[in-house]
Amino acid sequence: MRPLLFTALFAASSYAADAVLPADHAQRMERGMRIFQGRVAHLLKEQCLRCHGGEKVKSDFDLATREDLLRGGSHGTAVIPFDAKASTLVDQINHRKEPHMPDNAPKLPADSIAAITEWIDNGAPYAEPLIAGKKPKRDASVVSAEDREWWAFQPLKKVQAKSIDELLLKNAKGMTFNPPAPTPVLVRRLYLDLTGLPPDLSVVTELSDLTDRLLASPAYGERWGRHWLDLARYADTSGDGTDTPIPEARYYRDYVIRSFNEDLPYNEFLKEQIAGDLLAKEHPEDPRANERIMATGYIALSRRFGNSAFAEMNLIIDDTIDTIGKSVMGLTLGCSRCHHHKFDPVTMSDYYGLYGYFANTQYPHAGTEHQKDRQYFVTMKKNDHWPEQYESLQAWAVSDREKQSGDQKILMGGDPNQRGEMARRGYLSVLTDEFPEIPQGNSGRLHFAEWLTRDDNPLTTRVMVNRVWQYHFGRGIVESSSNFGLQGSRPTHPELLDWLTSDFVEHSWSLKHLHRTIMLSAVYQLASAGREANLKADQGNKSYWKYDRRRMDAESIRDSLLAVSRQLESGDGGRHPFKPTDQLKYSQGRPFMAVFDHHHRSVYLMITRLQKHPFLALFDGPDPNKTTENRRESTVALQALYMMNSPFMKETAEAFSKRLSEYSSEPEQRIRHAYEVTVSRPPQDEELTESL
Repeated sequence: MRPLLFTALFAASSYAADAVLPADHAQRMERGMRIFQGRVAHLLKEQCLRCHGGEKVKSDFDLATREDLLRGGSHGTAVIPFDAKASTLVDQINHRKEPHMPDNAPKLPADSIAAITEWIDNGAPYAEPLIAGKKPKRDASVVSAEDREWWAFQPLKKVQAKSIDELLLKNAKGMTFNPPAPTPVLVRRLYLDLTGLPPDLSVVTELSDLTDRLLASPAYGERWGRHWLDLARYADTSGDGTDTPIPEARYYRDYVIRSFNEDLPYNEFLKEQIAGDLLAKEHPEDPRANERIMATGYIALSRRFGNSAFAEMNLIIDDTIDTIGKSVMGLTLGCSRCHHHKFDPVTMSDYYGLYGYFANTQYPHAGTEHQKDRQYFVTMKKNDHWPEQYESLQAWAVSDREKQSGDQKILMGGDPNQRGEMARRGYLSVLTDEFPEIPQGNSGRLHFAEWLTRDDNPLTTRVMVNRVWQYHFGRGIVESSSNFGLQGSRPTHPELLDWLTSDFVEHSWSLKHLHRTIMLSAVYQLASAGREANLKADQGNKSYWKYDRRRMDAESIRDSLLAVSRQLESGDGGRHPFKPTDQLKYSQGRPFMAVFDHHHRSVYLMITRLQKHPFLALFDGPDPNKTTENRRESTVALQALYMMNSPFMKETAEAFSKRLSEYSSEPEQRIRHAYEVTVSRPPQDEELTESL
C-alpha cells in the first residue's frame, strides 16, 4: 500500500487544483510509475532531455522534473495527466502538430509513442528527476510572497539622516576620505556634469551659486536631455529595412530639452510621455496641450519592423514595453513576451496586461518600401514655439485608436498566430492586485501613467534617483541601473538610496533639487587622488572615499572642441535637410543613409538607426536601437588617428590657433591660455617647456 499511497498523494499535489482526479487514480499512477521506470524515463533522457533539460531549455519547456513538465513552456501546457488525447506532447510526437518532436529527427517508433501515451494516460508520474539532484524551477506563472520581499518591490524606508555625507560616513568602515578638490577642478566638474561644456574660469562665484546658475542655463537641458534621449532610444529615423527619415522626431527631442530646463516634475514628465495626448484631450485649452502631444514621441519612436505598415505590430509594442520597463521601472519586462519571466516575478498575464494599453493605441507610420504614405499624425494648434505661418503642425505622436479592441489575448511564444487566454489590462501583480476600471473606448494609457507616477510606486522614483547618481558619480548605488530585478545588483547603500528618493518625492519630483542635493554634498566635491591604504581596503571605491575620475562622453568631447575653438553655434540648427516627405523613396536594398553635420550642440545632430554619426560611433555614442543605460568606454587606435588626421580636427585646430593668436603675440601667454581654456588649469613647468 505504501507505493500506492505515495503515488496518490504525489498526483494530488501536482495535479491542477481545479481538475477532477479519476476515481482509480491511485492504481493508475502506480501503473504509470512502472511504465516510467521501465521505458519512459530512458526515452525522455535519450530523445528529449538534450533540448528540454539542463542549463539551456528550448521553448522554456523543461522535462527534468514532473512539476516542470506539467507547467509547460512558451507554447502552453504540453501534458495533461490522465488525458493523453488532450496533451499537445502526444500530437507533437505523432507529428500531428508543429513543432514535431523530437526536433529535426525521425519520428519515434510506434511502441515508444505508445509507451509515452500510456504513461500520460496513467498520470505521467516521475520516480525521480531525470537529472540527478535537479529541483523544480520556481513557478514563474505565480507571484509569491517571497517574490514580493525583494528589496526593489518594498515601499521606501524612512531613514533618519540630514545629509548624504552622514549616511556615507556611517558606512565608511574606518576609511579616511579625501580632502576637497581644488576650486578650478570643482568648477570644471560642475560645468561638465551639468552642461557638458568647458568652464568659464573668469567668473568667480560660490559653488552653490554656480550650481544654480548652471542649472538655469539652457545648456543644462541640452546636456541632461541627451541623457534621457539615451534611455528613450531617440532617433530621427524609423529603423529596420528602410530606416525612413522622421522629420517630426525633433519635436520630441526639443520637448525633452525644454522639460529639463523648466524642471518639469519628473512624474508629470513621465505622464506626458505615456499619455500626453489623452491629457491634452481632457484639457485642450491648457497651455501645455501641444507639449503633451509632442511628449508621446517617447512611444511613437518605438522601432519599426518589417517592410509594410504595422506588419510586425507586436514587435513595435514589445519595443515600447521593453523601453518603459528598462528606462522607467528598471525591469526587463520584454522577457515575458514569449514566456513567464525566468527570474523576475513578471508573468505573461502581467506583460499582456500592459500590451493591451498599446494595442489600443494608434502609432504613426513613417512610410515603407511598399507603402509611402505617412499616416496617423496628430494635429496640433499653433503656439509660441513655432513660426506663425504654420496653422497646424503634425507631430510624431500617438493617440487612442478610434476602434478599440479592449483587453488582449496572450500570444503564446510571442506568436500573433497562437493566441491564448485573455489578459486584463493592469499593472504588475508583484506590486499590486489592483486593476484599473477602463471606460469603453479608452486605451487605459492614462490609468497606467498615473499608477506609474504615484508617490508610493517603489520602482519609478528609485530608478530615476539612481540614474542621476550614476550620471554624477559614474556608477549607480544600484550598478545595474536598468535592472532592479532579481538578477540585478543590490544597492551598495540602500539607506542612502531610500533617503534620496524620499527627499526627491517630498520636493515634488524635482530633478534640479536632486542635483543640488548631490552636488553640494562633501562627497561630490572630494579630490580624485588615490590613497594607498584606502586602495588596498576598497580599490573599487565602494565607500566613495574619493571622487572617481571619469571620461568625457562623445557629445562633451565634440561640444568642448567646438566651444574652445569658438565655433559652437547657439540654437538647434532647425530642421534636418531631409527631402520632402512625398519624395522619400527608400528600400531595403537602398535604405536612407546620410550625415548632416553642423556646429550646434551634438544633441541636435541627426541620429539614424542603421548608421551612426561617425564621431558618435567612434567615441562610444548611444545605440538608438535600444535603451542605453550606460555608455560603453573604448580606447582604440582609430580614436587617436581621428584626433590627428580628420578634417573636423584640422578645422578645429585652425580655429583654435586663430583664437590664441588673437589673445596674445607672446608664445608663452598663448600656451598658458590654451591650457586654461582646454583643461581648466595652468600648464605645469615641464608642459610649458615642452610646448615652447
